[in-house]
Amino acid sequence: MSTGKIEPSRPQDWPAMFTKLLHTGDIDGMLGLYAADACFARPNGDVLIGHEQLRPILTSLVKEDRRMESEVIQAVVSDDIAILYTDFRGTRVDTAGERVDVRDRAIEVLRRQSDGSWKLIIGDPKGRQR
Repeated sequence: MSTGKIEPSRPQDWPAMFTKLLHTGDIDGMLGLYAADACFARPNGDVLIGHEQLRPILTSLVKEDRRMESEVIQAVVSDDIAILYTDFRGTRVDTAGERVDVRDRAIEVLRRQSDGSWKLIIGDPKGRQR
């Protein structure tokens, strides 16, 4: 269930909004941060496109009780496009029920919307680890 529409007014705000929604289990809210045609690169090389394919990934993040903090290392903005280099650190619950560390060094591309908000159009959580 969505806690209400929140959208970043600066691209650098996107990761913190994502983690806030993740911590509340707001899958619809998380999906709202992605463009309808957003692409998501999985660690195995598969690319998912669109909300329908992203929903199971976001649902699994909630189910494994991810607790993350984000730090934007660098943001490069050109007009209506931004690229973020973001570090995510935290924990999740594995299949054995144990809490384990999670570290992702993401590359995120966002596009400014007509209302001034920013939505993710390309996400690669492990992009800087490849």
